[in-house]
Amino acid sequence: MDRQRRLVVGYVGLVVAVLAAYIAIYNYGMAVWEGNPQPIHRSVQGIVQTVTTVGYGGDAPHTSPQMNYFLSIVQLSSLVLIFAALPVLVVPLFEDAFRTTAPTAVSGLEDHIVICNYGPREEVLIEELLRRDVDYVIVHADRDVATDLYTDGYSVIYGNPEQDETLERARLEHARTLIVDIDDETNPSVLLAGWEVDPDARAISIVEEPERADYHRYAGADHVFAPREALGENLADKAIGAFSPEAVEAISIDEEFEVAEFPLQSGSELIGRTIVDSGIREQTGAAVIGAWYRGTFESPPPADARFDARSIILAAGTEPELDRLKEMTLTERRPHQGHVVVVGMGVVGRTIAAELDAAGLSYATVDLASGPDVDVVGEATDRDVLEAAGADEAATVVLALPDDAATIFAAFVVRELNPAVELIARADNVESVSKLYSAGADYALSLATVSGRMLASIVLDERIISPSTQIKLVRTPIAIDEPRSLADLRIRNRTGCTVVVVERVDEAVTDLHGDFVVEPGDELVVAGTDPNIDRFLTTFA
Repeated sequence: MDRQRRLVVGYVGLVVAVLAAYIAIYNYGMAVWEGNPQPIHRSVQGIVQTVTTVGYGGDAPHTSPQMNYFLSIVQLSSLVLIFAALPVLVVPLFEDAFRTTAPTAVSGLEDHIVICNYGPREEVLIEELLRRDVDYVIVHADRDVATDLYTDGYSVIYGNPEQDETLERARLEHARTLIVDIDDETNPSVLLAGWEVDPDARAISIVEEPERADYHRYAGADHVFAPREALGENLADKAIGAFSPEAVEAISIDEEFEVAEFPLQSGSELIGRTIVDSGIREQTGAAVIGAWYRGTFESPPPADARFDARSIILAAGTEPELDRLKEMTLTERRPHQGHVVVVGMGVVGRTIAAELDAAGLSYATVDLASGPDVDVVGEATDRDVLEAAGADEAATVVLALPDDAATIFAAFVVRELNPAVELIARADNVESVSKLYSAGADYALSLATVSGRMLASIVLDERIISPSTQIKLVRTPIAIDEPRSLADLRIRNRTGCTVVVVERVDEAVTDLHGDFVVEPGDELVVAGTDPNIDRFLTTFA
């Protein structure tokens, strides 16, 4: 029962109780104070007339002071009850009459995505769907939330997703995918309802606790996604890459080339150099798609931005080309192995610890509650606790706390305690990422960003390059009438995209330079952010 309904029920109950008490007292007063006994229905009439202010009742005038005092109290309290009805009954009635409400069904949608519930990761997912012109409908069980989403322009219906008829009204039988993200206990019920509506519908379920994934599969989920586990894996990759860039896995785009991120080690020959004078393209053949500069991702990298020990390069090329680039990011003096501190041992922290174990790195853990995986117990913002875990001498500290405010404060403490440390942080909200960079984090990733983009990659059957960026690759014929060099086309300057490969007949050319000539009919594989890709397709496709 929502708050408004509770108020109405409470108000009606109060009015009934007050009237019953007044009728009883009035009936008694007429018999004892006025000496004029009467049946109860006459007393009901007298009180109703008095309370509604339509008159003083057929029994007036009353002669006893007790009855006059009593009726004065009745009249005053009646005014209170009438004015109390305004915010409880009258105002909501008019608000409901003039307010737009969310619909309970959609029509005409085909090959769309049915999303049960709405939150930050669904916001990221919907942004990805809209960029690819994929229709969706949100199903929400809270009428007020559904109405707010509807008035904000979202495609949404109000209804209980655990009921078959609600999913039928969302046209699940015509949908591409069902996504369920309510809670670990409710999701299986929705999955079963979805199976009743369309046994062939593809279903994706979101779990907070990875160990519960099997139950969701039993209920019919084709794919079970654990966002916190995925975030932990991504943060662990950054921590491991700081020690062993060679351990960072490349993503194969096809048989010809790969995409990978390379963190720069302190002492790398690239530190202090710009993308222009780095010689990366000339010495390695790899194409730099983008780079992280002090927590900001730039694609393409600015010509005057200089790499430092916190920079991360995102590049594409063949395996030998990426191997050559990897050597440029390394230093002969490797960071001290075995000194990583993981703060927060929830699902994210435990996942990071498991990845560090698999990579052969030793570490210390901090958590507020004791447990078999916790080395130091205490507040993450307590300097003494962090020192006890070795954060003052650590090469890397990973903040995996579930509270963004605590994470931001802890980032200040860690940075003051160890100015040279590589600080990697988790954020739950997208808005907290910029604050974490301001607090001293070298790399921060939000749960909503990772889960939303990875969820989009599952729904759209796409390979994700990096969940912290929106880089994608497209292959398309170039629309030119005559051969032109890359320098003449100025693709990067005009669109921000990087040409990774030129495919011609059965040949894939990755060794590209300014005087390379692109011919009509060539297919280009280009990389860039979504806006950059849109500009490229508008200009050259």
